[in-house]
Amino acid sequence: MSTILVTVGSTLFPSLTDAILSPSLISSLNTLDVRKLVIQYGRADLPPDLSIDVDANGNGTTVIDELRIEVMRFTDQFEKLVGQSDYVISHAGSGSILTTLRRNPPIPLLVVPNESLMDNHQAELADEMGKLGYLMVSRVNELELNLPKFLGSNWKEEIEPFPQMDRERFKDLVDDLMGFT
Repeated sequence: MSTILVTVGSTLFPSLTDAILSPSLISSLNTLDVRKLVIQYGRADLPPDLSIDVDANGNGTTVIDELRIEVMRFTDQFEKLVGQSDYVISHAGSGSILTTLRRNPPIPLLVVPNESLMDNHQAELADEMGKLGYLMVSRVNELELNLPKFLGSNWKEEIEPFPQMDRERFKDLVDDLMGFT
């Protein structure tokens, strides 16, 4: 039984949330033994066919088959939510990626770039991080195919550990730039 966190940050990315909340993907998640799905959906609207009452802040809960679905428009508890999850599916925002990859122990991350953005920088970041082995990348239209691979145990063992932050590196770069070294 696992928990998945889905996040779109503060952006508008309804194609991701609509895909995750589609009846076919919810059925797949139930089959894959996911029991809790937490979705931070940003400025988008929830799919109209999803039977969920949300409060004034955009938060709500429902259960479909054995899958508990919690939705929230925004959160200031992102790090805590990541820590409570077994898997994270995220847009390719650098903050969401780094917060997830820096967890110890690592949490598997599936990044879905928002290709509707004008300069497509999310796809560039996601594809490069995927090539380096830190995360898995999927496009929205490939989610149903890629979710079983992502949730499979073999992929977790192939994740490349993300280097931890070196707080001295920036200081050393500035010192070098200013001629202090």
